[in-house]
Amino acid sequence: MPPEGRLEAAGRATGEGVAPWRANDRGMSELELDPLLLETLRTLQQHDVEFVLVGDVAEAIYNTGGFVSGVAIVPGAYGRNVERLNTALQAMDGELGIAGTPAAASVDYRRCDLRELAPCSFMTRYVDVDLNFEPLGTRGYRDLFDEAKHIELAPAASPLVAAREDLERIGRSTAPPAPYAQPPAALPPEPDGGLYFPADDIRASRSAHSNF
Repeated sequence: MPPEGRLEAAGRATGEGVAPWRANDRGMSELELDPLLLETLRTLQQHDVEFVLVGDVAEAIYNTGGFVSGVAIVPGAYGRNVERLNTALQAMDGELGIAGTPAAASVDYRRCDLRELAPCSFMTRYVDVDLNFEPLGTRGYRDLFDEAKHIELAPAASPLVAAREDLERIGRSTAPPAPYAQPPAALPPEPDGGLYFPADDIRASRSAHSNF
């Protein structure tokens, strides 16, 4: 399984993995994806998994192309949908891990509630699948569902794609924090009340000592 899927232009691969939009005969827009990415989306839809597409693929759809490292989804969290998702992952020979590296902990997800494992990543025979039932900055599937829209990427692959604004919201919430401002240089301590003398007193003291 390749660790990284790539968006390709119609009829040719581009060096940067850029995929342009093109209008088809029905006046709709279609983005051509790597076949392995499409098979991943088809498998999820064939198993009636309810999810909103986020991450690299969703960003590429709005940005008319780019590199994608896998499929990231926010599934519906109700019981039957989670079971269907588990079945779909098994159909794709899913294994906990990412980019060819199995997860350190040995967990049989087939016997687990995926809601308790997430957020997590699965290696499949197609591409990696990232699961997160409630990305930071959101309340999960229902929160993203309202503004999401179905986009036909290929026959039998019409995922519900998160709105651009929601992708930006997730991005802001997951971005690394801004570095702390550097503390100011250490300042000399404030004069102690018992040791502070007015300038006139200091001059007078010096004059007195100069007589010795």
